[in-house]
Amino acid sequence: MKITFIADTHHYSKTLGTQGKAYELRSGSDQKCLAETGDIIDAAFLQIAKSDTNAVFVLGDVSNDGEMISHIEFRKKLYELKKSKPVYIITATHDWCCDGNPRRFEGDRSFNDVEVMKSEKLPDFYWDFGPAQAIDSYITKIGTVCYTVQLGNRVRVMCLNDDKNEDDHAGFTEDCWQWIESQIKKAHDDGCLLIGIEHHLIMPNISPLFAVGSTCVANREEVASRFADAGLRYMLVGHSHMQGTSQFTSEKGNTITQINVGSLCGYPAPIVNVTVNSAENITYDVDHLRTIRLNGEETDAIAFLAQHSAALINRVLECETKSEFAEKLTALQLNGKKLASFWFIAKPVLHKLNTATAYEFYMYLKAFGLADSISKESALKFRDKPVKEFINEVFLSVFDGTLHPQERGGDYYRLVMSVVLTLAGLKKDEEFSDKLLLAFDNILTGGEINNQHATI
Repeated sequence: MKITFIADTHHYSKTLGTQGKAYELRSGSDQKCLAETGDIIDAAFLQIAKSDTNAVFVLGDVSNDGEMISHIEFRKKLYELKKSKPVYIITATHDWCCDGNPRRFEGDRSFNDVEVMKSEKLPDFYWDFGPAQAIDSYITKIGTVCYTVQLGNRVRVMCLNDDKNEDDHAGFTEDCWQWIESQIKKAHDDGCLLIGIEHHLIMPNISPLFAVGSTCVANREEVASRFADAGLRYMLVGHSHMQGTSQFTSEKGNTITQINVGSLCGYPAPIVNVTVNSAENITYDVDHLRTIRLNGEETDAIAFLAQHSAALINRVLECETKSEFAEKLTALQLNGKKLASFWFIAKPVLHKLNTATAYEFYMYLKAFGLADSISKESALKFRDKPVKEFINEVFLSVFDGTLHPQERGGDYYRLVMSVVLTLAGLKKDEEFSDKLLLAFDNILTGGEINNQHATI
């Protein structure tokens, strides 16, 4: 049995605007694409349709921000894929515009007069993609659906909707937990391997430092323990847009593995194929979207998406004025006005990060007494490599699960880690420094579990 998982398609209808300053600021402030999502999804669905997979699951945030027109266009694409493969989806907060901020763009302005999907309408709208095939289901308090489907004789997938399902946070009410635990027990009693899917993470990917806001479900350790102790061994999630694999062991000694599937419409467009070997283990292989057709031309998908994602950082590094700096930080949902008050400090640093080589930046930091922990030998090894290349490579590794892992102790690893150590030291918090160093070790090496291929 081979099952394909994709996540966070965030389909955006081009009818909502693809030109003008307002659109460019929105598009340029996101790791994932906006206007190109339709082309990316079409190419990915075609690639999946030609594969040997037995079923396809989409792990939530299927629309950009709950716009009705985006849902209508996306469902049409699902019906096309359904001609070749069984397709099942769960939805998430972006599918019913939980922030109340759907947008269309026109010139320098954005508008909120966009018809949106309501959460309670989602099960019926996507009825043919999971709910209709369910062997059991549960309606949450916001009207979304959890359901279980049978794949073949010995495999089941439990599809969970965790949106604002616990005290206005991602998670599950006690009633929902009773349903979940009954599904896990029933699968065990029936001799079926059960795989869980939900949108939000049940444990941090890479580091707890990156598990900000609503990245994970509320009370994540309690949730992970309850899943593990009930007997669920595998959970696939989306949301973070990062490819990665993590494991959690409860106090009772039960382990659950989380496979975090990155966003299809952002670098590196992962397509995760899970092969069920037996009731005892699964193997996952991360494929990627290979080509997309943009403006009538076949385009290398990974190269295009890498450039788009890296531009998120580069646009800030390339700021030339205080107003531009404030504007681009505001587009990143930061307090641009407040941060712009530090422009006199940020300007020379950004200029160095944008133009200096590794050795030049080392000498720059040394002039301020900040290079004591930095490996001069490693800086000399990369004396002609631009700092911006390091920044882009590390940034992309956060999302791709480290496609190009670095060896611990190698010059690249030593140089990056010594810079991180220097920056962490500025906070004068030993616990924070340890967490930051561990996070960057995971980013550079890929962590203890291979994020691209493993049998678990």
